[in-house]
Amino acid sequence: MTNSRQADKFVVRLPDGMRDQIDDAAVAQRTSMNHIIVKALENYLDGQQRQKILLDALSEKLKRLEEV
Repeated sequence: MTNSRQADKFVVRLPDGMRDQIDDAAVAQRTSMNHIIVKALENYLDGQQRQKILLDALSEKLKRLEEV
């Protein structure tokens, strides 16, 4: 795990009320707001990767069907 002083940092402007939502989620899960945000980003990026894999597979299947 990276030391927080050595980790990349990025300032994010949140819509009104979102900071409170993130804080509430962190308190409920007994973790930090940073952890909640990082997990949300990881989940989003993982989902995007899975979506790309599925779309690529569908595209290949469509190409094979068109060749027949």
